[in-house]
Amino acid sequence: MMEIDELKLRKIPTGISSLDSAIQGGLPSGSLVLLLGDAGAGNIEFAYTSAVKLSNLKDDTIRPSDGGELKIPEKICYVSFMKSETDILSEITRIFPKQDIKLFLDKLIFKDLSETYHHYAITPLSWISEEDQTTLTSIKGTNLGLLEELINFLNENAKDNLIIIDSITNLVRACYSSSIEWKDLIAFFEGLQRVAKKWDGIIYAVLGAKILDENKEAELTDCADGVLVFDWMQKGEFSRQQVMYVKKFRGLLPQLTKDNISKFETSVTMPNGFEMKNVKLIRGHNSR
Repeated sequence: MMEIDELKLRKIPTGISSLDSAIQGGLPSGSLVLLLGDAGAGNIEFAYTSAVKLSNLKDDTIRPSDGGELKIPEKICYVSFMKSETDILSEITRIFPKQDIKLFLDKLIFKDLSETYHHYAITPLSWISEEDQTTLTSIKGTNLGLLEELINFLNENAKDNLIIIDSITNLVRACYSSSIEWKDLIAFFEGLQRVAKKWDGIIYAVLGAKILDENKEAELTDCADGVLVFDWMQKGEFSRQQVMYVKKFRGLLPQLTKDNISKFETSVTMPNGFEMKNVKLIRGHNSR
């Protein structure tokens, strides 16, 4: 039986300093984190920023204030179902300086699953690959299933690393097209949440809000250790403000509740990427 002294809390910083300071250093390692966001509200920018900033973070930059251990991921593993590596890097280079991107590239392991994804869609392979195939009949092939390819990649690379799955929305669509039942997809995420503890890194799974019906979205959020919600808040008659709040998170939500933190105002800027701004406190409590 494991001794209590062995149950040390290890944290992985997000790399977003204003957030890490609010959550005493970072997120619990071994977490499956759902980044649930409205269009343009910042969930993918959060993932980009965390990946780039962690690539540039030194081991002694941040120390948890609660006696836990800080852990920096060894590699950044990015899985994409729709976008190529060039597409992702093009988006990132519009935000961050070259010196930060260089260190990011040194740690990046990119998995492009777009060809397999499009095997289950009405899309000529020549549109998304270098192969000289132009007819719709060329779509069907004998490639490994999308979930199997994803599982193989994770088994080989996930341990001690930051994983970004971009996006769960695409994975759900592909599974529908290939006749994988919803209950089987949920079983996959339940297994992913469990094995994440063994890998002891962090997994960001990006999901568009309001894409699935409420029941299915709730089932997915139940599978995750943490759910960060990225939304828009109306500010005045003609303006909106990006906000982020923690819907659930094992080992983290109690700290935010203790500090009366309700949500964070956020923005995406050059060259810092995703940033936290004002902290919104729960109504009825005094400001800090």
